[in-house]
Amino acid sequence: MRTTLTIAAATAALATGGIAAAGAGATASSTTGAKAPTTASAAATRHVEGRVTAIDRSARTFTVRDAERGTLKVKVTSSTKFERVTFSALRTGTRVDVRAKRVAGAWNATKVERGSADSTNHDAGDDHGGGSGGGRHGGGSDDGPNHS
Repeated sequence: MRTTLTIAAATAALATGGIAAAGAGATASSTTGAKAPTTASAAATRHVEGRVTAIDRSARTFTVRDAERGTLKVKVTSSTKFERVTFSALRTGTRVDVRAKRVAGAWNATKVERGSADSTNHDAGDDHGGGSGGGRHGGGSDDGPNHS
């Protein structure tokens, strides 16, 4: 009797979890390893920083490997804006900062910028919206260790 109740409870829990996972799968991207976006506009845009791992010049695409967000293959269009780099100058290993928008199932690059040697510090001085309400610091990502 106890075993039957345990199996029934486990089956119900799995069914509920499966439904929740199916609903989350509609907005989450399993290829990037990122958290599910909370809005439709966030689901349609990506920002990745990393090294170019592959280039297909004839298809006008390249792949970027971001240590935090995973790998993203992006397409260069006529409206893609480039800063400090061009598509023809891209090489594997080049550091880039890419903003892309999901269009018809593909990631179209809206902006491609050459990354610096230390591309992890592109937000120096930006606390990512952390306010200083109540006399406390916002606790942004640029605050040093042991900083409250």
